[in-house]
Amino acid sequence: MRAVFAPGPSTLAAWPVLQDGDALKPALVADLRTALVDHPRDRALIGLVEELGAGGAEFARLWDEGAVGPHVSARKTVVHPQVGEVRCDCDVLTVPGCDIRLVVYTVAAGSADAENLEFLRVTAGVRTDGPTPPGPGLFPTS
Repeated sequence: MRAVFAPGPSTLAAWPVLQDGDALKPALVADLRTALVDHPRDRALIGLVEELGAGGAEFARLWDEGAVGPHVSARKTVVHPQVGEVRCDCDVLTVPGCDIRLVVYTVAAGSADAENLEFLRVTAGVRTDGPTPPGPGLFPTS
């Protein structure tokens, strides 16, 4: 959530993720509202809502709309610095009666997206023609 609504040095940087139809942000806010309904005394959730609400008008506007609902599935695009856009289907699988969620990203077999992911898997994102661009897990922690 912070990486989407309050990016900056205090958030772990990641490759941009776009959702078709500009639905990512409203879906994340609705999912956060659902979590807060399920856990109304969770100080960390309350603090996150307060932080994001104070940090930007877009989150506050979406929060005020009052949408509630789980973020379950969508078509997303991950923008990777080496291979560019990779279009994925994203499904969020839940276990009834608990808060466990499994987020599954898939691409069509044999597609250019699958080839790009295979390239990244084989090369581990290491470039031979220059420095490795930063990405998740590659940033200094201090």
